[in-house]
Amino acid sequence: MARLPGRTRPSLLRHLRLAILFLLALVVASVMGNRSLIRLYQMHRDRTTLEREIEQLTAANASLAEEVRTLRTDPARVEAIAREELGLVKPGELVYEFRPTSPPPAPPEESR
Repeated sequence: MARLPGRTRPSLLRHLRLAILFLLALVVASVMGNRSLIRLYQMHRDRTTLEREIEQLTAANASLAEEVRTLRTDPARVEAIAREELGLVKPGELVYEFRPTSPPPAPPEESR
């Protein structure tokens, strides 16, 4: 028996359609979903943001550690903070306080 030329063609088209459908499903799954390329890009962007934040916090932490070390070892720095922020003075020092003067009162308006 000889094969009919029309018989193989629909089978080939069906396999081709299935292959295209399978590839389309793979593309959709790789672009969307929990483990997709879009999610991977978002996670990469979040990681970069978090790494930058970690660097900033590490620098701030180092600065604070240096300030703590300075406050523990430098009495002059503690004195400067007490004077500036708390307004403390040493015994026997005179404090001159200058208050701003109030502006002169405005002249009364004349009645018409």
